Amino acid sequence: MNDTSGSVYEKVAKMFLKRYKELIVGKFRQASDDQRYARLLQSCPYARELQNSANRLCVIYENAAWHSVVLETLNLDLIYANVDAMPRESEEQYADNLVKELLRYFKQEFFEWVNSPSCDKCGENDQTSMGGTRPNSEEAQFECWVVEQYKCNRCGTVTRFPRYNDPIKLLDFRKGRCGEWCNLFTLILKSFGLEARYVQNQEDHVWCEYYSQHLRRWVHVDSCEQSFDQPYIYSKNWNKSMSYCIAFSHDTVIDVSKRYILQNALPRNQISEDDLQFMCSFLTKKLRSRLDDETIYQLANRDQLEQLEWYPNKTQRQPAKTQEGPGRQSGSAAWKAQRGEDGKRYE
Repeated sequence: MNDTSGSVYEKVAKMFLKRYKELIVGKFRQASDDQRYARLLQSCPYARELQNSANRLCVIYENAAWHSVVLETLNLDLIYANVDAMPRESEEQYADNLVKELLRYFKQEFFEWVNSPSCDKCGENDQTSMGGTRPNSEEAQFECWVVEQYKCNRCGTVTRFPRYNDPIKLLDFRKGRCGEWCNLFTLILKSFGLEARYVQNQEDHVWCEYYSQHLRRWVHVDSCEQSFDQPYIYSKNWNKSMSYCIAFSHDTVIDVSKRYILQNALPRNQISEDDLQFMCSFLTKKLRSRLDDETIYQLANRDQLEQLEWYPNKTQRQPAKTQEGPGRQSGSAAWKAQRGEDGKRYE
């Protein structure tokens, strides 16, 4: 092959690549079906849930001032010293090690799991739930929508446990259950400049995903369990039944159920599959509308690679093998059994 023919093939290849990019970007730039979206919001409660979640979760963690507060609060010297001591194959693996250390630090040293709060008066943890009540004016300032009340069986004092949704308040409050854990940990990941997504499971659990440049894929991260890249733990180890798992970030809304629901699949009857795909696509296009063409193209390619992970062939990277393990680690034994997340099978 001479230089002339080589240059011709190179020009043809560049031309096809240019056309392909234009095609991909064009799909994101084309007008959305606003009428279909409006009809879905009117007729489908689950579509409204998706919209409400996207309106909050796709924007709340993009706050540079909050990122600064997080970094000022955490023990960065300890975190980075531990990361520096961890072995790594390449510099790209440094970020993976950072996430693993943040998981350890957050669970073991920073945040507290609360089944029921200790008594405000005597400090004992022998309480009976009195149900929920409305927040007072001070609690309501921090996106608190319900307050749990507990009566001490020793001294009779009633202790309030506000369920805060303001992640900066949680940075100071430092206790809660999975909602509070995932809420603050997502902000922490973003504060370190990491790409993170908030994953919402319809059956009352939430966790994060982090995009690993080292692994070239999204990685499951659960701060409650100190779990890194173990997407099987819910359906396999916990024996949890699930229907929908939706991920939200500043540029994407995507159904990631196939990554997590490996068994015990519940009926997906809240919305048709076609309408769910449309909702995710519509919301994603809206989030990416202000991005430049090259960024839209790169994100679209990454989306396609992610889809291929769920339908692997023999030549593609296979998902991490599941490991035998216990049920859920966070929460009391009675609470986990009630939720069916202790790994046991109930007939």
